[in-house]
Amino acid sequence: MMDRSSLLKGIRDAAGLAPALFAFGVLFGVLAVDRGMSPWLAVASSAIILSGAAQFALVGLLPAGTGAVLVAVTGLALRHVPMSAALARLLPADLSRVRRLALAYVLVDETFGLTVVAARRSQVVVADYKTGADVMLVVNWLAGTAVGAGLGSMVDPTRFGLGELFPLLFLGLAAPLVRGRRAWVTAGLAVVGALVAAQVLPPAWQVTAAAVVAAGVGSRFHD
Repeated sequence: MMDRSSLLKGIRDAAGLAPALFAFGVLFGVLAVDRGMSPWLAVASSAIILSGAAQFALVGLLPAGTGAVLVAVTGLALRHVPMSAALARLLPADLSRVRRLALAYVLVDETFGLTVVAARRSQVVVADYKTGADVMLVVNWLAGTAVGAGLGSMVDPTRFGLGELFPLLFLGLAAPLVRGRRAWVTAGLAVVGALVAAQVLPPAWQVTAAAVVAAGVGSRFHD
C-alpha cells in the first residue's frame, strides 16, 4: 500500500519546480515544431523519451543529420547508469518489478535530485515520494509541450530569442536542488566541463561530453 504522506510530500516538493517545468515544455514544443516536427510528434516525444536534455539535443541537432543526433542522445542516456544505480540503493529489496520499471521510466534530473535529497533529510518512503514528484513533473512537461506545439506555427523562436532561454530555464530547474558544499562543487565542475567541451568539440559531441562530465563528477562526489 502506498504511503500517502510520502506521496503528497513528493507532489509538494516538485510543485516548486512546476512553473519552470511547464515553461521548459512550452519552449521545447515551440522549437520542435519550428524545426519541422509535427505537433503530435513533439508531444509524443515528450511522453516517450521524457528527457528535456535529450529532446532539446534532438531538435537542436536535426539539421546536422541523424548521426549527430544519435551521438548526442546516446551520450545523454549514459547518465542514466549512475542515476539508476544510486536510486536502486535507496529502494527496498522487496519492491515489485512493476514499481521499479515505473520509477525507472521517469528517471530525470529534477525528480531524481529531489528524491535523493528527501531520502537523506527526512523519513519518507522513497518509492512513493518519487512517484508523487514524477506525477507533478510529467503533467507539467506534457502540458507545456502541448501548449508550445500548439503555438509553434505562430511563434518565431529567433525573433523572441527563445533558443537562448534554454540554459536559463535549465538553471532555474537545477537551482533548488543544489544545497551544500558538495553539491556546489559538483555543479561547478560540471559547468566548467560543459564550457570546455563547447569550445573544443564538434556540436554533436558537446552535449555528450557535458553529460559524461556531469555523471562522472556526480558519481565521484556521491556519498
